[in-house]
Amino acid sequence: MPSQPVISRQAPAAAPAKRRSMLPHEHGAWGQLAMPLLTALAIARPGAAAWLLTAAVVLAFVAHEPLLVVLGQRGRRAVAEDGARARRWLAALGALAAATGLAGIALAPPAARLALLLPAALAALVGVLVWRRLEKTAAGEITVAAALASAGYAVALAAGAEHPAALAALLAWILAFGAATLAVQVILVRVRSKGAADPGRRHAVLAGLLAVAAVALSAAGLPGALALATLPTALFSIVVCLVRVSPKRLRELGWALVGSSAVTLVILVVGLR
Repeated sequence: MPSQPVISRQAPAAAPAKRRSMLPHEHGAWGQLAMPLLTALAIARPGAAAWLLTAAVVLAFVAHEPLLVVLGQRGRRAVAEDGARARRWLAALGALAAATGLAGIALAPPAARLALLLPAALAALVGVLVWRRLEKTAAGEITVAAALASAGYAVALAAGAEHPAALAALLAWILAFGAATLAVQVILVRVRSKGAADPGRRHAVLAGLLAVAAVALSAAGLPGALALATLPTALFSIVVCLVRVSPKRLRELGWALVGSSAVTLVILVVGLR
């Protein structure tokens, strides 16, 4: 009796591992960078200097993710698998950021050049926080938000904005992002502790103090748009701190924060142009 042919069955090939993205993973940070830059460009008439500085800031921000991989902040496996590619990304982005930044500085007015010291100092502080793995604490995230927002200050001055307007936009975004960070931290603490810890009242008071600071700064002589632009996010953050939001509604909460930031953007552009 003829033997039956043996049918060879090969195991299906494993799907290739998905390559790690070298773009920043923190979605909120994109907004914390984009909103102040959009404000800076919209309240003045940007020329080559403002656009070059904007490009340098964005390139430096994108370089943040490959830098974290190179430093080992994304884990040993990320260094082993993507370290070489991250170094190439970091070198290319760093070179482009340096080239556009130096060109922007050369064309920028003296006030804008001086204003660049603020984001440089805050970026150095963020670097220390990243090294010590404190970037995700409430203080760390507020510092990161301030560093990202401060870039818009120099861009606004490079674009020809009056100093009070540029300063008001800077302070409005720092205060608004600070209030939003306080609310997000409350949600995270509640989820991680399963309700055992709740800094809601304390953070609500802090968010209220940020709103009071915005009003006081406007009363002291800065444009009234500063106070008006800060209040929507500050008030929303106070509500989030005091009301227990279900973890299932975090997506809706995120979109609500985006909406309050959009309101802040509109108020600043209308009030400071």
